[in-house]
Amino acid sequence: MAPTVAIETIVIVRPLKVVAVMCGCVALFLMMLSIAATTWLEADGRREGLWEICRRTDKDDLDIECQKNQPRAWIEACRVLCLSAVAVCLCSVIVACVGLNTERFRWKYHYYKAAMIIMFVAVALQAISLIIFPVKFLEEIGDRAEVRWEFGWAYGIGWGSAIFMLGSSILLLIDRDNEEVLYREKTHLNNFEAEDV
Repeated sequence: MAPTVAIETIVIVRPLKVVAVMCGCVALFLMMLSIAATTWLEADGRREGLWEICRRTDKDDLDIECQKNQPRAWIEACRVLCLSAVAVCLCSVIVACVGLNTERFRWKYHYYKAAMIIMFVAVALQAISLIIFPVKFLEEIGDRAEVRWEFGWAYGIGWGSAIFMLGSSILLLIDRDNEEVLYREKTHLNNFEAEDV
């Protein structure tokens, strides 16, 4: 009997794509941490975030009183933009994970491209929110009793999440033309002898 040839297709996942998904996950975590925190702005004895304003009631930092943030259009816009960025970033990470797990080579690039575009949208939403917040705050700073204000750690974490999202989208963009499929040929020799009938 003649030898048979089998062509085996092996799909290789590029490490940059895995790192892109990990950067997206880190960005999601940082965004949620930033949104939930009350330390976007800090002053003497006072912290303000997207949702609450907290005040120290004693000198030892043991007693803190928090109340809901005053309803202002720009705060609402920042909230909506940040929450939208979280949802869009989550969608991008899911699409990139589907791209990593798919066996169909042609679909991989479509998933990666979609994840990249979606992640760029998330970066834009987060950056717009992080730019609106200080600009609008500085417009109304004259109405505040505190003289000295500074941006808190949660605001910096928000920028950190935007940087991780941008890094994720750039990693999805680069290394797109390299083959992720390897074709390997195997020859099987059949050494069976025909039996007499």
